[in-house]
Amino acid sequence: MHPVVMIPLDLYQWPEFTKLQQCSRSGQYKSILAFWNDLLFKAARLNQGGLLFTEPEQPLTLRTIAKWTGFSHTERVPPLLDLLLDCGLLEATANQQYRISHWDSFAVVNCENHHGLVKFYRPDRPPQKIVQPPASPPTTITPLALQKYTPVQRAKLATTTGKILAYLHQQSGKQFSNEPATQILLAGLFDQKVTIKQIKQVIDWKCKDWYETDFWKFVRPQTLFGPKFKQYLLEAPPPAHVQPAAQLTRTQYLRDLYQLSCGDVAMVLRRAADEEVAVTEEEVEAIGRDLGY
Repeated sequence: MHPVVMIPLDLYQWPEFTKLQQCSRSGQYKSILAFWNDLLFKAARLNQGGLLFTEPEQPLTLRTIAKWTGFSHTERVPPLLDLLLDCGLLEATANQQYRISHWDSFAVVNCENHHGLVKFYRPDRPPQKIVQPPASPPTTITPLALQKYTPVQRAKLATTTGKILAYLHQQSGKQFSNEPATQILLAGLFDQKVTIKQIKQVIDWKCKDWYETDFWKFVRPQTLFGPKFKQYLLEAPPPAHVQPAAQLTRTQYLRDLYQLSCGDVAMVLRRAADEEVAVTEEEVEAIGRDLGY
């Protein structure tokens, strides 16, 4: 007899797999599903409550995961892990290991005359499981995308995210939870030197622009703070403190415009042209250097 992992017949109809298929790029779903299956089989062989590890209490390295799943390059592993974590098919533990989610829905059993790794069972007829040693419940840890920041920086990011979401709630009436996915989006904006004032400017603009339209459903963090943020910022009316060029010195106007554009030189040139202010690309780049961008 040898251990076989038993999985429910309706496994791939679970909401987590539906979400995985929706979040996967074209042609990626089958590959990441195979990646998850490899991790599932490894967890079954380890038979430690769904935990994946090489040494107890030791972090699981990307090199090890790549070896288990047949990848020759470790850089392909993190985005797949992030996607599985985001879809709820994988959990991270406090000691930087991983665990297959919903492990109670699976069973490792001893089978005679069975040469495969997996068998299906009907959910209304659960198999008799092998008695497993107790495993510590998983504790959520920092997603890979945020691990480059110090604990102090992550705490500050979480606090700032909470304040921005509170402002979004105030402007839209919609309530959003302070999730790592939102923190990752805002961290990316802050890395581009986007300011909180600019983020609020986009919130104000889209709440006004999309109000009572079919686009109102897109007033949400993943849309507002996502890849189109700079486009929305360019569309937004200038904030009250950015006065027309005639009322400011030309230099100060361009400095304000540079910061408003998050250091995007092309955006500065377009906005300046709209205001009929003549400026060269070299001049804009010099202003950026002076501002420390």
